[in-house]
Amino acid sequence: MIVRISGFGEGVDISLSAYLRNPQHNTRKVVLALVRWLSPHPHATSRDFKHRPVCPAPFDINHALWTFARLDRERLVFRQGHHVSQLDLFPGSDRGTRLTAARTHSRAMYDFVQLESIEHFINCTTIDDDETCILESLTLPF
Repeated sequence: MIVRISGFGEGVDISLSAYLRNPQHNTRKVVLALVRWLSPHPHATSRDFKHRPVCPAPFDINHALWTFARLDRERLVFRQGHHVSQLDLFPGSDRGTRLTAARTHSRAMYDFVQLESIEHFINCTTIDDDETCILESLTLPF
């Protein structure tokens, strides 16, 4: 997700840090990417020459296997129940289903990164209906 944060220095005592300014004279807004971090999947027991987790056979020739990285404990917003006011943002037809969907993100590892720091994108998909298992295609056949 791409996020633009603006309003720095406009009647508030919050300034945009120099290292986030692009171009350097910009003091009003910043554009960042919200990323969710990945970790090697437990079923991927070997690594390739770039240290990516190699998928077990038969996809080992051309695929890496990832899962979403998880924090050691739930995020504070979940422990304090603040997420309940935003349940309409989660999929589901009733409150219980939405609470369950929200809980899947309670230990997710997210970060904001500068767009300029992104060097490569990966081509990936989830496996079957397991949204925690991510298959990365390493070499596209065309």
